[in-house]
Amino acid sequence: MRYLLTKEEVKIPEGVEVTVKARVVTVKGPRGKLEKSFKHVAVDIRVVTMKGEKMVVIEMWFGNYKNKPVVRSVASAIQNMVDGVTKGHRCKMRAAFAHFPITLTVLNKGKTLEIRNFVGEKHVKKITMLPGCEVKETDNKHQIIIEGIDLDGVALTCATINQSLKVRHKDNRKFLDGIYVSEQGSIDK
Repeated sequence: MRYLLTKEEVKIPEGVEVTVKARVVTVKGPRGKLEKSFKHVAVDIRVVTMKGEKMVVIEMWFGNYKNKPVVRSVASAIQNMVDGVTKGHRCKMRAAFAHFPITLTVLNKGKTLEIRNFVGEKHVKKITMLPGCEVKETDNKHQIIIEGIDLDGVALTCATINQSLKVRHKDNRKFLDGIYVSEQGSIDK
């Protein structure tokens, strides 16, 4: 069965400018600028003003039941971009260990994270943050904060840190050492 029209709307708050050209969405706000391409999706994206309120309208004509959820995914991605340039995104990560204390060091003004003494290893792991992301130390020496305006970049950075510290060749039910996401949210609450 084909659906005649599937439509989603994303409201644009004050102080945010959204432009769309050939399915490439650019969002500018007080925290910076984000750009994302949706050329791989067969949808119409445009910026309209309705009742004095600006919004982005995403439409799909004659989509089937498999294509219909794509419209909501594109709307959510644009909403995350708007939230990023207004409030920003933040993830807190905490080191968990049983015996060997993991040492976390921030280098290069928040662009590199250095991890030492993971399960007693002598090897030092260096993780470079993705562009637009920054890592910060907290008062707790076993906790770090990753901040940025791009939610995808912040989430991918957290995933890279988490996956680089997997215990290999041991029972993963017993050896739970690693760095895990403890909290997610926006920078400005």
